[in-house]
Amino acid sequence: MFYIFKISIILLLSITVVNAKEIVSVEGMYSYGPSISQNEACNRAIMNGKNEATRRVSGESISNDTIENCVQEDCKLYEKTWSSLANNTVITGISNLTKEIFEVVGEKTCKVKFEAEVIVLQENKNKDFFITTDYGVKKKVFKASSSLKARDGDALKIKVMISQPSYLYVYAWYPEDNADKLVHVISYPQFGDAKKSYNFPPSGEAYFLISDTKNKNSSSEYLLLIASKQKINLGKDIDFDNMKKLLYDIPTSNWTKQRISYTVVK
Repeated sequence: MFYIFKISIILLLSITVVNAKEIVSVEGMYSYGPSISQNEACNRAIMNGKNEATRRVSGESISNDTIENCVQEDCKLYEKTWSSLANNTVITGISNLTKEIFEVVGEKTCKVKFEAEVIVLQENKNKDFFITTDYGVKKKVFKASSSLKARDGDALKIKVMISQPSYLYVYAWYPEDNADKLVHVISYPQFGDAKKSYNFPPSGEAYFLISDTKNKNSSSEYLLLIASKQKINLGKDIDFDNMKKLLYDIPTSNWTKQRISYTVVK
């Protein structure tokens, strides 16, 4: 069987105590041209501001999953945002948001200022509960198929291995389509008891597409794998911080995570 996905994976694990909230005043900027709308540019400026708030509270978070041969101009922004999933801070809300649009030498910039409410979560990780995959030996730049039916692009198949029998939840992040949401792709097991290994996709291979609506030649995409010793309800489409809140309501010794990054090109 063949699968055509936009894909994204995460796995998580720990035990937690919540610290007091902090209020951080930040600003973010994003310069843009005619191919990006003002609203989209301001959303990316807010992403930059949230990344700055996270950095100030928990320190710089550097991703180990940097996309190889990434051709996107937003790679740095996306990687920093993706890395924020790995740290122990949750932005519970923003307030007093202001936006300013200005132009310098023909280039427009959206500048935002706001106050971010940040919670720091103290983790006590279970080092005996973890996820590994064979993705590290695979390519990370994939040629997209020309259509849903053609399947003439590159294909992907991943073996996911967990140190203990677990339920596995796979989410994707497509920041160029929606920078706020993680999209549920699949949950395991589909039948029977929890296992220590799963194939993604369960049979066949995953093929890649690039949306024609934005007329782009490449796309940065991400997978979040979450392994849990117990069944959990994380929902379908969910934003980053709500995902963290749900996970950290569960003893962190009962779950673990893994992040995967890749680029799709036409």
